[in-house]
Amino acid sequence: MYLATAFIMKNSLLSFSILISLTVLGQKTIKEPALQLKYTLPEGWKAEVYAGEMPWEKVNSPYCACAGILFTKQNSNGALKVMVYPSTVSGLDSAKRYAVGTLRFEKVEKYFKTTNKVFSFEKRVSYFTDTKSGKPTYEVIRYMARPEKTTYIIYTWQETLNKMDPKTERELFEMVNALEPIR
Repeated sequence: MYLATAFIMKNSLLSFSILISLTVLGQKTIKEPALQLKYTLPEGWKAEVYAGEMPWEKVNSPYCACAGILFTKQNSNGALKVMVYPSTVSGLDSAKRYAVGTLRFEKVEKYFKTTNKVFSFEKRVSYFTDTKSGKPTYEVIRYMARPEKTTYIIYTWQETLNKMDPKTERELFEMVNALEPIR
């Protein structure tokens, strides 16, 4: 009986240590020098990095022939997604910067100025159109920040056909707020 209790306690302690280690690792700042970007993942977020040395247009990802990072978080109403594309000024007009895979951003003229702890943004609210079906899909917010020589184009959306509510927008902006340029 004593051995069984000791074994359970030892395994519980080991499991607790692993859980604490994973929590600490989740709060670690991650640097992506090839993208000139760093971030600390908020709880529940995951990152897929498609990096390469400049020019960023030479990198292939499932979303475009360019470098970027896709952040995702599962949500009961549909996955939350944040796509970040770094660009130089000369690459801003590239058509691939207006899409995430088959989802094309529908341009709008109206925009807002907003800031976070590091960036000043140009914020545009629109929707994606699926280029395969030609049908509108998700409401999307497109942020553009221009610190120094790099421009970041950031798309945030929830994979649901419902209109984005303020709580969802705050959750998405939490990930955007975690982004910082490497200086």
